[in-house]
Amino acid sequence: MSFALASNKFQSLLQCRSSSLHQLMKAGKVCPNNKYSTTAIKTNLMKDVVNRYSISAQQHRIKLASNLFRAAQYQASSPQWYGPKKIQSDFRPQHAILSMHIWFLHRRLLACNTDEDKESGKHGYNLMVQEELFDIFWNDTRSRIRSSGVNELMVNKHLKDAQQATFLHCTQYDHAFQEFGNDQVKRFEVVCDAVWRHILGGEEDVDDELIRRVGAYVDYQLENVVYKLPDDYFDDGRIGWGNIPDLSAFDSAKIGEDGTDAIDAIDASAEEDNEETTNALSGIKFLNNNWVQVLTDAGEPYYWNTETDGTSWQQPK
Repeated sequence: MSFALASNKFQSLLQCRSSSLHQLMKAGKVCPNNKYSTTAIKTNLMKDVVNRYSISAQQHRIKLASNLFRAAQYQASSPQWYGPKKIQSDFRPQHAILSMHIWFLHRRLLACNTDEDKESGKHGYNLMVQEELFDIFWNDTRSRIRSSGVNELMVNKHLKDAQQATFLHCTQYDHAFQEFGNDQVKRFEVVCDAVWRHILGGEEDVDDELIRRVGAYVDYQLENVVYKLPDDYFDDGRIGWGNIPDLSAFDSAKIGEDGTDAIDAIDASAEEDNEETTNALSGIKFLNNNWVQVLTDAGEPYYWNTETDGTSWQQPK
């Protein structure tokens, strides 16, 4: 199976859509339920004002967005993704894996678009959380760029390149589920093309089974995060991602052309791989006793305790 699927016309469509994706995200015009929609959504203006400007709502919104980002960062930083014959551990593929997990959260935040959600202010509130989430994401991206040793004068250029890559990546997933919601084979084909292009760099020698397994993970997580995760978990920023697919043992269950057998491809082992993520470009390194190493806006490492919320410049013992 070849995953070089996108024609010049399709690439032009992606580039056109990507240029306005951020505006669509903030305006709430890319809205999934079980069916995708690009219809503009009206929200409760008074409750939106209260949610935006009240101190308690701002504090909760920032905390929730931070928790959601850390959940995505945690899953994307797992060493199970990276290694020989897996995904490369340099900046672009790691950023693409993080972008993919941010996209799952983005879709969940936009999923609350019923009349009841709009009247209660939940939809408008979720759009504000989404703004916070992307602000945190871009600040983290800037920090990771700086930590890689890029000249300060080039940081914003590299940030724009990373944002463009994220927009193209997310837009292709949106295209797959919006345009081919009822065509499982075609949808999975476009998802796999996005994986091949944006995560695996479009290399011709990439194993097709590796592409299918990551593509199956996208299908699985969209259903898991958007439609199955309980509200009380999501509203606390607690994301039950489930296990990462085994990207090394391709002699076991194969993924069908339509993404079937996806669950069988997700690593069923209950044992967690506690190996540290060694590449600093991930932006986070998990240590002992609830400590993690994270980055300042300047790209300098410091230490944060996820249990106590304490921070330190010195590595805890």
